[in-house]
Order: sequence, then C-alpha cells, then structure tokens
Amino acid sequence: MDQDKIEQLKPFNEENYKNVDLDHLVLYAMGQLANLNVDLSFENAVVAAFRLFPKKFTLLGYSVYPDSDRVMNCLNRCTLKSKQWLVGKPRQGFIITERSKKYIKEAEGLLGDVKQEKTKAPSQTRRKEVILAELTSSPAYIKYIDGQSNSISESEICYLLQGTLDSDRKTLKGNLATLKIFSEELNRNDILQFLNWLEYKFQNFLEEKRP
Repeated sequence: MDQDKIEQLKPFNEENYKNVDLDHLVLYAMGQLANLNVDLSFENAVVAAFRLFPKKFTLLGYSVYPDSDRVMNCLNRCTLKSKQWLVGKPRQGFIITERSKKYIKEAEGLLGDVKQEKTKAPSQTRRKEVILAELTSSPAYIKYIDGQSNSISESEICYLLQGTLDSDRKTLKGNLATLKIFSEELNRNDILQFLNWLEYKFQNFLEEKRP
C-alpha cells in the first residue's frame, strides 16, 4: 500500500530546510516517493512534503494538516516549460525524467549543505543560490518568463524585493542592487536580464517618494 510506505518518511529537522525554497523541497519529496516505488500522484506529493518538511507545508492555524494549495503551486511551477523539473499534471500524476533527477540531486545538495550548518558556517555561495532560487519562484518572475510581464503588479515587485508597497524606495532599490550582484557572481545572466528589465520598467515606481 502506498500509504504504508509514505508513512515511513521521517521529518527533517527544521534547521535542515528552513532556508531551502519550496520548489526544491517538493521536488525532493517526489524523489523520495519514486524511491519508495509509489504512485507520483498529487495526493501522495502533499503527504510526502508535509511529512518530510512539516514547518514549510503545514496548513496555517492547523499544525496537524498539510497545506495542499502550497504543494499544488510548487508542482505547477516545477512543470512550467521554462523549468520542466517535472512532467505531468495534478489530475494525471507526475513523471520523473532525467532532467528531474538533476534537480532532485540539486535539492539533496541544498539539504545536505544546510545540515552541516551545526558544525560550520554555511557557504556564502549556497546562501546566494537559495536567495536566487526564491526569486525564480516569485509570481513576478514566473509571469515574466511566461510572457505575461505586462500583468506584473507593483505589489509583486515589492514582494520579490522583500518589501511591501509601504517600504522605503531606497531599501527596495538596495535589495534590487544586491540581487543583481548575486546574479553576476553566480553567472545567472537570465536572472540579471530580468532584473535589468524590472529596474527599467518600474523606474518611476522605484523613484517615487514616500510621504
């Protein structure tokens, strides 16, 4: 029975995954399901992600239940044409491809590096990689790569820049500059191109003076 096998999954210590983006966590969970030789269904993905990473996938206000919407959003991002980390749909189930295995391995690396934080300082490069991974999971970036850049809102830009509409514009611009530096250092020209576009497209908003 799939249920019996999935119940064998043990939760990670929160320290191991608190800085890892949600998409990598879900992808790791799918890899664990494959290792257990169970159906890669949406329902199994929800349970597996919750069992492995409860603090990230718990339903708000109900700590004993998983947040299926959060897992759904991750799976939808992982199957985007721009990513193709997985193949499939929630109603049909999913397939792990050779490309998927590459990113599952990447997820294992993220979790492994965090696990070592108890004995040594985390890699600065890994921190930057995690931050950029969170950026690529943001609504603004997803719209950009899906050709829906005209629908990106100012609030989505603020979210990406770790602020709100009420945030000081100097802070937002500083965060943008930091993201551009990280992109250059890690040779992520795709992200740098997006950030340059964002800076030009929303220049008036970023220069706006707050009362």
